[in-house]
Amino acid sequence: MTAVFAQGATGTLDGQTVDSNGTPVSGATITLSSVRTGQTRSVTTNSNGNFRLQLPPGEYRLESTASGFAEVTIESVMVNLGTSVDLTIPLTDSAIEEIITYGSAAEFLQTTTGETGLNISIEELAMLPVARNIEAVALLAPGTIAGDTAFGDDKTLVSFGGASVAENVYYIDGLNVTNFRNGLGGSSVPFEFYDQFQVKTGGYGAEFGRSTGGVINAVTKRGSNEFEYGVVTYFEPELFQGESPNSIRPDGSFYDYNGENRQSSMTTDFYVSGPIWRDRLFFYALYEPRDTESEFNSLGSADTLNVQKVDDDFFGGNLTWNITDDHTLSYTAFSDERVIKTKQFDYNISQSQRGAEIGESSEFRGGDNSIIRYDGNFGDSLTVSAMYGENEYSLTDQSTTDFSCPLVVDVSDGATSLYPGCWIASTVQTGGDKREALRFDVEYYVGDHTIRAGFDREDNSSVDATIYPGFDFNPSQLGGIYYRYETYAVGQQLSNGATMTDVNGDGSDVDTVRIRYIENGGSFDTVSQAWYIEDKWQINDEFTLSLGIRNETFENNNAEGAPFIKIDDQWAPRIAFSWAPGGSDDQQVTLNWGRYHLPIAANTNVRLSGAELDYQEYYVYDGSRDATSGAPTSIDSEGVPTTQQIGTRLLVSDGTVPDTSAIIDQNLEPMFQDEWILGYERNLGDNWTVGARYVRRELSSTIDDILVDFGLEEIGWDGPIGSGNDCHYVLTNPGNDLTTMCEQYLVPGDAMSGTELVQVTIPADALGYPEAKRTYEAYEFTANGSFGDWTMAGSYTWSKNEGNTEGYVKSDIGQDDAGITQDFDIPQLMDGAFGYLPNDRRHKLKFWASYQASDRLTLGANLAIQSGRPINAFGEEHPDGTPAYGDTFYLRDGDGNLRFVPRGTAGRTDWIMQLDFAAIYSFQWQDRATVELRAEIFNALNGESAREVYEFAAINPEQFMLPSSYQRPRYLRFGAAIRF
Repeated sequence: MTAVFAQGATGTLDGQTVDSNGTPVSGATITLSSVRTGQTRSVTTNSNGNFRLQLPPGEYRLESTASGFAEVTIESVMVNLGTSVDLTIPLTDSAIEEIITYGSAAEFLQTTTGETGLNISIEELAMLPVARNIEAVALLAPGTIAGDTAFGDDKTLVSFGGASVAENVYYIDGLNVTNFRNGLGGSSVPFEFYDQFQVKTGGYGAEFGRSTGGVINAVTKRGSNEFEYGVVTYFEPELFQGESPNSIRPDGSFYDYNGENRQSSMTTDFYVSGPIWRDRLFFYALYEPRDTESEFNSLGSADTLNVQKVDDDFFGGNLTWNITDDHTLSYTAFSDERVIKTKQFDYNISQSQRGAEIGESSEFRGGDNSIIRYDGNFGDSLTVSAMYGENEYSLTDQSTTDFSCPLVVDVSDGATSLYPGCWIASTVQTGGDKREALRFDVEYYVGDHTIRAGFDREDNSSVDATIYPGFDFNPSQLGGIYYRYETYAVGQQLSNGATMTDVNGDGSDVDTVRIRYIENGGSFDTVSQAWYIEDKWQINDEFTLSLGIRNETFENNNAEGAPFIKIDDQWAPRIAFSWAPGGSDDQQVTLNWGRYHLPIAANTNVRLSGAELDYQEYYVYDGSRDATSGAPTSIDSEGVPTTQQIGTRLLVSDGTVPDTSAIIDQNLEPMFQDEWILGYERNLGDNWTVGARYVRRELSSTIDDILVDFGLEEIGWDGPIGSGNDCHYVLTNPGNDLTTMCEQYLVPGDAMSGTELVQVTIPADALGYPEAKRTYEAYEFTANGSFGDWTMAGSYTWSKNEGNTEGYVKSDIGQDDAGITQDFDIPQLMDGAFGYLPNDRRHKLKFWASYQASDRLTLGANLAIQSGRPINAFGEEHPDGTPAYGDTFYLRDGDGNLRFVPRGTAGRTDWIMQLDFAAIYSFQWQDRATVELRAEIFNALNGESAREVYEFAAINPEQFMLPSSYQRPRYLRFGAAIRF
């Protein structure tokens, strides 16, 4: 747990020189020399004997000289990413003719002002069995949990402190590489490319923002004065892989068939680094070809087999120029472009036989990234850094069946396959995102104060075009039609407002087919900028106070380039207090309070301010459908059913760029969270540190879109109310009064007179929505240390996460519409919505250790245990006759009577325990190279716990509570490396 004073790529050494009586010694010269690059920095202690140096992460040799005292040498001082090491250097009278040499900087306490998290290097991780991605590193930190599998590309995303998995921020070498479209993940970099990691779970200072979850910060490798090259390879074979259980419906059919699940991967890294100009200019380059293949059956359609291959060769490198010992310029570039190709085949379960190929989908992800950074020191007190970077991310999804196979979903009574037909990709999307970021920071050290200030700006652009597949079914429009089979009872209201009539003439339920068309696209720009200032005041030996303030502005533009949303002057104060009783270096009490803002996701621009055409229609289903496509056969040349239509078209958006004033609350407040942390940390002897802390987070304001029709009706609005109205949905802070522009008749009460947009304020009680709430409360206990040949660390966290909104995304239904989820769409969806949230894992135990069994053999272990996830029982009806809407009412039909089942109270999934082991054997080869061989087993006990279950109690009761995702079964990984 360490204090952060430098975002991105540096760390800090704070120290004091004292004589044998503990009296500060001023005027001492402190010189640090980089072991790897030869870079040297010198500083003179001030009147209090204090000094401060900001340095690139790495190992340094420290020398201290002062008039009248002997020279002191510390052979190894480790400066870690974003941390401040507190170092006291005792000076001895010069009459003693010796050089006092200390060991590692690990002997010195790392001070903090309350930030929580984890710092770990690639060398430390190499001793442990850990998946080779940055999210796996984050999961080692106290309080973090793996999010639902509905999100994420080729890795599991992480929830920090009860926030959704879309509320974190990722940095590489100081560049924000977070997916700003919806917040889900960031750029994907090979493990071998990283040098150090920093995971911030809370309490971070004013220089960090745009996150209400956590911060995942990393720096990449650099060259040195030594030429180094090598090959590192990892192989995960199919051999000895475990098998997850199957989920079987009561009728014996498979909901989730895992009998054919297979996965293998192989990665090989080739790297080279060294000096171009000794002590001044260095390079590092890495190339990684990767081969990953997997096979799995489709969830809900076990008769479909998917064969997936990831093509994602990586190129990356760095140039670092030490212009002088005080000024450094670095350039990092990498490309994480990748294509995820999935072939689908018919599959015969009874014969375990693959059938004909259905088609192939391609997902294009990643892009080019570049970062240029300057770090400079001016005298002993002033440090300046500047960074410019670009980050690209492709978002294109295509398949070979886009023309011939429309999206088809069957949730009707008696459905045997949730996803019938031959479609592969549910949407056809072309687009991508690009970020251009600029950052400038300064730090000034004077007396007992360390003052930091900075400014950063991100110009983000998104291009998007999204349609449904099945173009051949709808030749007159750009995209295809989505067919959804549903069953409704007579008298039940549909989402288009129609009431189901007795179509069958006998009062029986009616089978329907709903068609939906979406066409959305455009180019959208967002601008995020912030400035901050923070002062860390070392009041005396016992007390430290840090006061900071951050000011943020978020501006989102629509498809026409006009301002869509602009929220400025978002003030985010940060206060941290630290008390070291008696001035001792072996214990401290910390207290933090901070406010954190989250920007409006670019997804909000794309969905609300683009030229979106979105409509739905209902038709009676006559029972006939095409055996291949799954579409109804009774359709015309445009793919529209020819059977009886039920009600009229529900027009959600009409294809034009909406008037901003009619879809935005003019009093819109920013989304922010407040956090409190009280902590205690103590050293037990020289080798152990224990800690305890209390954490509370409250989401004080959120932003989402709501239907305002109910509020307009309540206040007797004289204008058109219903679908197609310009203020049908409005982006606002749910639970507050709302002011926007709505259509009003030119002549009161006369619908034929035309309309005009006028301002209207709708009171919160008329709208009928509750305020958004999300709280997280936790008690964390940590311990880490070593004895003999053992090194170990661990944590236990008890936490409670409850409210009526998860946040940016909605894990319950896998909805990644960041900022405009289904929550709050209509008031009835919020009845029973307060309860335990998807990231409420009440108990979390983490422990990892390594043992140096011999000079050559190291053994490692990693244990993670967490309690189950809350389960919902979603219904499709509401007692007040509200139309069906997304099938996520917190009600279910029990014995013919609707009853509330509040969020997260239908039970919990299994506890999950995972135990991993590693054995690493290394040796020197002819004094020329280091050879490393490793074998690892993950989920050694082959745990079969269900991570998630089917939660739609009404729409498919026979599937309710069936597991939809299991923890990954046992698998092996072998590795080999030769480093010259």
